[in-house]
Amino acid sequence: MQGFNLRAVLDVAAFPPELARVWGNAKVKTQPFEKLVLLGMGGPGLWERIRQENCLETELFDLASQKAVLEVCRRFWGGAKPRLLYPGSTLVPLQKLGRWAGWGSPSPLGMDISPVYGPWFAYRAVFLVDAPLQFTKTFTANSPCDDCESKPCIQACPVGAVTRKQSIAMDLCLPQRLADPGGCGVSCRSRLACPVGEKWRYSKDQIRYHGSRSLVSLQQWARSRAD
Repeated sequence: MQGFNLRAVLDVAAFPPELARVWGNAKVKTQPFEKLVLLGMGGPGLWERIRQENCLETELFDLASQKAVLEVCRRFWGGAKPRLLYPGSTLVPLQKLGRWAGWGSPSPLGMDISPVYGPWFAYRAVFLVDAPLQFTKTFTANSPCDDCESKPCIQACPVGAVTRKQSIAMDLCLPQRLADPGGCGVSCRSRLACPVGEKWRYSKDQIRYHGSRSLVSLQQWARSRAD
């Protein structure tokens, strides 16, 4: 719906111990009958819809997510009033929620990878709502990285920041992004080399949009460290 093609309805009371712990750190108090809803996008559909509506603004994905949550509640759930947690200031454990929902698993890129969409998916909204929804059956997704023998993501990184570990060497990655703002700064070569979900790859414009926003935040962080 509206470019959001991933949805999970989760029972906070059923969280496994590790997820319950990090969820507790977010200090979100749930009310009786509230369900936690996770919305995401796999592939470029949401970007294409936003472009068609000519609403390219600084926080365009956040705005689109907020509008979608309100619209879903209005149209399908009797005007239920959602409590939006993300986008927002609440420290929502997005990756852990997504892994419990079966959307993805850790990858050498330092981001989660979907067995369907590869590295081309994102978490877009998390909210609590009192509505008659069925809980999603949760499961652990099989990591496509386990069956990938060639690991092209490793060879593609120019500074060796990507290895077979389920994390990325930030001490190598971040300086390279800052040193090469027009290349690694806005477009990860290792991510582009991943063969999983290739047909769902974002367009060059979308990749540059996300990468540029991330780079600006990184540059601000680097300046603050230098002061």
